[in-house]
Amino acid sequence: MRTILPLLARAAAIGILALAAGCDSAPVRQPKQTLTVELSPDHATAPVEIGLVSAVRVALPGPEPGSGLIWEIASNNTAVLEQLTPLAAVPGAAGGKATTASSFYSLKPGRSVLRFFLVRPSEAEAIPVAKCEVTVRVVE
Repeated sequence: MRTILPLLARAAAIGILALAAGCDSAPVRQPKQTLTVELSPDHATAPVEIGLVSAVRVALPGPEPGSGLIWEIASNNTAVLEQLTPLAAVPGAAGGKATTASSFYSLKPGRSVLRFFLVRPSEAEAIPVAKCEVTVRVVE
């Protein structure tokens, strides 16, 4: 009996270390196709439709480097669309203009309004400098 207890303790310790190391990871999403939508604060964006196991890539203008502004996601129906990539600057954007983008994966049929605010994060109650939105409908 004495020889089994140290073995059980080691096995439990290995199990705890494996969980802490991140062995329980989220599934990797591989969209069949990706639709890119370019948003502009000055123009209304028509609703878009994507199928299941697809993604929508949203491209936002700016912010200008050194402005202290960042884009934030203000709304998304996470039951319908899962954010695949963080909002990040896109290097080498067309025409040398600053661009920020993120991708969203379709989980199930439904509708999600993706709304983005351009804010100065250093302000306690940031007032958006610009707003962009697009309605995404996921169909079977």
